[in-house]
Amino acid sequence: MPEMTRRSALNALTFGLGVGGILPFGVSPCFALNDREPTEGWRPLFNGKDLTGWTDRVPAAKKVWVVCDDVKLDPADPARLLPVGGGGGPAAVMLCGGDGRGSDLMTTENYEDYELHVEFTVPKGSNSGVYNRGLFEVQVFDSYGVEHPSFHDCGALYERAFPKENLAKPPGVWQSYDIKLVGKRLTLVWNGKIVYSDHDVRYGETDRAAFERLRQESVGKPPELQVKLREEKGKFVGYFGEGGTRAGLDGPDRPGPILLQGDHGPVAYRNLRIRPIVSKRIGTE
Repeated sequence: MPEMTRRSALNALTFGLGVGGILPFGVSPCFALNDREPTEGWRPLFNGKDLTGWTDRVPAAKKVWVVCDDVKLDPADPARLLPVGGGGGPAAVMLCGGDGRGSDLMTTENYEDYELHVEFTVPKGSNSGVYNRGLFEVQVFDSYGVEHPSFHDCGALYERAFPKENLAKPPGVWQSYDIKLVGKRLTLVWNGKIVYSDHDVRYGETDRAAFERLRQESVGKPPELQVKLREEKGKFVGYFGEGGTRAGLDGPDRPGPILLQGDHGPVAYRNLRIRPIVSKRIGTE
C-alpha cells in the first residue's frame, strides 16, 4: 500500500476506534505516526541476562531487582512475587522482589518521542509505575475488581487522568501497556484497548487531595513548573505545568529515561522494547 494511503487508513482507524476501542487482530497498538516515523525498528530494553543498560535511581538503596525466567505468587504471602529460574532467555523477567522497597530502575539512555511496549504483573495490593522520560507516570497497580477507577489506579496518568474502564487482571497475571509519546501527547493501549489517545500530559483532572497538595508545592517553583488548576462543579481541572507527575524526576519536560518504579512494592516486567520516533518537521506540538 502506498505510504500516504496507508497512513490515511491508519489515521481513519484511530479516529474510528476512539478511546476505549478494541484493536482488530493483526493491527499494531502503536499506530498512526502522522508526520513522524520510526528511525529504525524496535530495540529491546532488557537483554534477558542482567541489568545492563539500567541503573538505580538511588544507588545506596536496598538491592531488590533480579533477573529470572518467570515469577509466581508466593503461596505463603500473596503480596509477594517469587522468582522462577535464573533468566538468560528472550522471555526473561526483571523482578523487583522481596518487599519491593528498593530503588526505581532507569534506562541509562534517554528518549524523547517513541513507542514503548512493556508487560507487567503485580502481586496483591502492590504498586509500581512506568515513567515516560522519567517524568510522566502511567500507574501500575493491583486494581483488580475496582468498580470505579481513580487517579491512583492501574492505567491512570498519575493524578492527571484515569481510565474510564477497569481493564486490570488478577494479581500474578501478566498485563501489557503500549505507550506512544510524541511531544506532549500520550497514547496508552492497556491489554489491547485504547485508554488515552493523544492526551496532552500537561492538562487533566485530579482529586481534591492532589489539588491542594499541588497548589502548595507550586509556591516558589519556576513559572513553567507551577500548576494552574481550578475547581469546576466538583472537579479539579487545568494545567499541571511542564514538569512530571508525582515522584518523577525533577525539572521540566525534556528527553529522559524509561523509569520503572521500584520502591512501592513488588512488581515484574518483561518484553520491554522501544521504537524511537523522530520529527519530520519543526513545531509539531
